[in-house]
Amino acid sequence: MRSPSRLVIIGIMALLAFCAGWYILATPGRKPVVISVYEPPIISVEDRVRDIGQVPTDSKERTSFLLYNIGGQHLRITAVDTSCGCTVADVSKKVVAPGDFTRIRVELDTSLKLGKLRKTITVHSNDPKRPDLPLFVVGEVLPKPMEGHARINLQPRDRLALFKGDCAKCHANAGKGKSGKALFLADCAMCHGVNAMGNHSAGPSLLGGDYENEAYHAQMRRVIANGSPKSPQMPPFSQKDGGPLNDDQMDSLVGFLKFQSFQQRMGLLNKPDSAELEDETVFQDALKEPH
Repeated sequence: MRSPSRLVIIGIMALLAFCAGWYILATPGRKPVVISVYEPPIISVEDRVRDIGQVPTDSKERTSFLLYNIGGQHLRITAVDTSCGCTVADVSKKVVAPGDFTRIRVELDTSLKLGKLRKTITVHSNDPKRPDLPLFVVGEVLPKPMEGHARINLQPRDRLALFKGDCAKCHANAGKGKSGKALFLADCAMCHGVNAMGNHSAGPSLLGGDYENEAYHAQMRRVIANGSPKSPQMPPFSQKDGGPLNDDQMDSLVGFLKFQSFQQRMGLLNKPDSAELEDETVFQDALKEPH
């Protein structure tokens, strides 16, 4: 029969072994990685979809992805692209030795955002099988909590936030000098879809009204110029209010929407754009195959 003191020692050693194993598995760089020494670079990620949960609007949210090289040659990351200028991704090191890892740090600006969100980060590397690896950040943006029983205020901290800093890359700079369809694709499609039929929860369809009606036509022109009185996500695009567009550009947008509305009535816009369908397919694949 073993003495009580011996059982205590065995129990302590078992606990230490468990803690050491947990530390190794949970610590990047110490986690065991199966390396294919005769293989080319092979990129592997712990989770391709990162859920940041519920976050407040007008904030900077951060998360990260760990990428491993389980191949036999050095993995070289040539670029990391994001689907929107409001999402910035930075890689800790671009050359990853076999068995080593790198970290993709992501910062998301939630200014003028509410509701469900999904951003894509694409990693380009010399992995011959997966040279372009899409990663996703998902979550839900909520109004900032108010103290006590104060009314929730949906007014953004800065209505022009989309036209400043990194956000301006998508919402202002891309549309410089453009008009009509080209301008819509540059500045509006990321929220309202490339056909103006809406894009998930990012932005509603813009084709539900009667553009032949002068009052509705004028109202849509005012929303583009002055922003939406109902949604804080739609800022004023008029240069008079600090936005990036002149009068001719805003008129061209309404003209494009009028044409798209006609296309929809003729039954030519019943199907989502192929690019949007492809993005949704890739996202569903990432959920099924997280590595």
